[in-house]
Amino acid sequence: MTECVDNPAERLHTLLVGFCRAGKELGPNQSNWNAWAKALSYEGAVVTAGDAEFFRRLAEAKDLPGKVRQAISLAVSDVQHRDYLLWPMAGIDAGFQASTTPGNQVVQVWQHFSDNGDIARSAAVYSLQGCAIELRKAQVETGLTEAEGRELTALITDLSDAVIASELDEADKQFLLARLNEMLAAVQQARLRGRYPVEAASDAAQGALRRRPNLIRRMMDARFLDPVVVFFTKVNTLLVLAGQTQQLTQETVRAIERGISG
Repeated sequence: MTECVDNPAERLHTLLVGFCRAGKELGPNQSNWNAWAKALSYEGAVVTAGDAEFFRRLAEAKDLPGKVRQAISLAVSDVQHRDYLLWPMAGIDAGFQASTTPGNQVVQVWQHFSDNGDIARSAAVYSLQGCAIELRKAQVETGLTEAEGRELTALITDLSDAVIASELDEADKQFLLARLNEMLAAVQQARLRGRYPVEAASDAAQGALRRRPNLIRRMMDARFLDPVVVFFTKVNTLLVLAGQTQQLTQETVRAIERGISG
């Protein structure tokens, strides 16, 4: 799907393991930048302060601990388990902080998250394995498939374009676009947060329309009611709301009819 959230714990785990192995190969007294260059697959022979591409990659790597925290906070509801998984992250943060200085040797970075580059005894590496498992489990158990995400994104994008091109007044357009953007944001995070926020955003959008019979009448006058009804019918069907699809769609249609006749 567009803008799928990946598994940052897997990426960070791979980088730390790569850094430890590169440090073993180069030697613990080498510049940490050269070890990071190997871990980041940077092809420069010797890293210098002017290597913009290397520093771009290193900056992206430094963002990963924060992304792991955010992803785990969404995927793991048990506070104690979440804290257990994330407590070694402070050492990883410190290791990245030590990496900002080229004069710091590999061993000066290792000391924050591993014992002389020993992967097997690194609490940080072990914890990231656990985080990666939790995030994969969340994706498998509750996430949308790639195909579902692409289809929902296309439906939302197409209706957004239709709203912009419609004859509705600007305030009505902004209202509808705001609801659609909320749905799109939920879809884009669905691999980690699951389909339930998508369902909630869809329900909220339908509820907002039901509470605005005057807007429904203006949509009918602008010949824009049918595309909206078709849109929500397709969304509800795609989400397979445990037998509630037909009920939700019928409720939406009845509410629209009440709004028109009111």
